[in-house]
Amino acid sequence: MLGWFFETFLDPVRVVLPFKDQTSADIVPAQLKDLSQKIQVAVQLTFVSHKIKYLKPREVKPSIVNQQSLVYQFKCDLCDAGYVGYTRRHLHQRVDEHKNASSSIGKHLRVKHSYVPKDLTENFTTLKKCENKFDCLIYEMFFLLMN
Repeated sequence: MLGWFFETFLDPVRVVLPFKDQTSADIVPAQLKDLSQKIQVAVQLTFVSHKIKYLKPREVKPSIVNQQSLVYQFKCDLCDAGYVGYTRRHLHQRVDEHKNASSSIGKHLRVKHSYVPKDLTENFTTLKKCENKFDCLIYEMFFLLMN
């Protein structure tokens, strides 16, 4: 009579596990079936994808810094100094490097203005999108001569 009571009135226990791989997904149900028989409670298994839990919102970068293979210009907003360069990588990577003291832009801001930049994105403009490194070099020289 007591067995009928458990079967009728107790809800099954649900076990939620992260999905690791198919091998684990095949083995775990058999192990839980054995456990279910030993404790006389129905155990229901649910797998969830661990990938969904680890999605992080991406930082939205201004469209200028998502560009790559281009000639760019930096204009100091504290004086009339400028810089023309090129990068084959994403511009945001190059902008971050220009914050360093080893960069000519970083040196200029520290020496001339005693300023340590946090965000230089607004000071950069794209002059020309390039197809290859040779094009970048040619256009960089062209824009340097124009200034």
